Amino acid sequence: MWQLNKLELILLTLFVMAGSLRAVPSVAGGDEWIRDTGDILQIALPIIGGGATFFTNPDPDKMWDKEGTKQFAYAFGSAWTTTYALKYVASKARPNGDNRTSFPSGHTMSAIAGAAFIDGRFGKVVGIPAYALAAFTGYSRVHSEWHFQDDVIAGASIGMMYNWHFVTPLPGKVSILPTVGAQGVGFQVSIGAGNGEPDPETESEPRGAGYDFTFGPAFALSNVSGTPGSGTFQLTDLNGKNNPTTTAAVSVQIPVSPRGRIFVSYGPFEERDEGAFDHNVEFGGVYFPAGTEVHSAWRFYDFRAQYEHAVLDNRHWAVRVGAGVGSTYSYTALQAADESKSALVDDTVYYPYGHLSLDYKFNERFSLTVLGEGIAISDEWYIDTGAYVNYRAARAWDFRLGYTYMARQISTDTYYSKMRYGVPTLSVTRYW
Repeated sequence: MWQLNKLELILLTLFVMAGSLRAVPSVAGGDEWIRDTGDILQIALPIIGGGATFFTNPDPDKMWDKEGTKQFAYAFGSAWTTTYALKYVASKARPNGDNRTSFPSGHTMSAIAGAAFIDGRFGKVVGIPAYALAAFTGYSRVHSEWHFQDDVIAGASIGMMYNWHFVTPLPGKVSILPTVGAQGVGFQVSIGAGNGEPDPETESEPRGAGYDFTFGPAFALSNVSGTPGSGTFQLTDLNGKNNPTTTAAVSVQIPVSPRGRIFVSYGPFEERDEGAFDHNVEFGGVYFPAGTEVHSAWRFYDFRAQYEHAVLDNRHWAVRVGAGVGSTYSYTALQAADESKSALVDDTVYYPYGHLSLDYKFNERFSLTVLGEGIAISDEWYIDTGAYVNYRAARAWDFRLGYTYMARQISTDTYYSKMRYGVPTLSVTRYW
């Protein structure tokens, strides 16, 4: 059965994040090649991956890898169906305002799905370069203002996860997976059978590293911005055309002991709106009289790393405590609708935080989790709380449905932001 080691899993996450890095939102001048290259790669990578199955049967007397073709059809077809169903349900406006099919990114899903198939079926020698090309597609979608970062993360995660479920390597592919058990940390070596069937022996093994994809509609309860000495304004006073807005986050978890694990997570959150304030607004040294039609953009990019330890873990209860460090880049931008004036103020903050979670296990499949994490330092604080129902579908897959309340306050010498959001979420986690 196809396995990933921890280093490879981290590299995959970095590729997803690299494909969604902040870029100058313009396709003017000589930048069209970036957008056009992304357009080409989202078609070329799945064609290369699926097409290769017609010439790569390991049996020297045959050419067509029919099992590979079937796996490609299942993985890509499922990813495509999920992506375009979510586009219809989410109805999220694109950054450029062209339409309301921003979430998830179909281009990124297609390119990553092709790369993930190439990687899963044919190995890392061709898989890693394919992922690098697919990441460029994600970058191109943000750069050209066709997508937000969380749209790209969602498309990439969908493309990878269906391949992780359906695709097995051709016979003879060797993998090494770090494992954690009662005896400590070790390694497992496996050779892919290449027959498309799950390996029942792995169902009883302890879980290793995991990749988590979480998404849901974020409802703005309050969102205040301002600059010191100039007062504040409430962004939810505008029209709210994107409230709620669908967002996504990803994380990697790595076990380091039978009860300890490390989490690395990334959550970009981006929202735009338009309308007019009923009072005068001064922001970033620019004056917007009451009634001025404005376009707003508000974003934060949240990166965190934490260690979590299970102080109690028995048949029915689990209590986990942890601590971590995080960084948040945030900005607010206002622009008059006639483009006569604009202002953008941003800042980055770094913070430690604590984590506490309580699990109640109904049985081997279902459990309930309540958690909270946060920190308060002077005028800056953040808090995340939530309650979730967890379903363990198999050793390799978990599903989680719940509600997250998140609040942030950033107060620096140049920027003030205070927000509260409620987010119903669905999470899918793949373990190795």
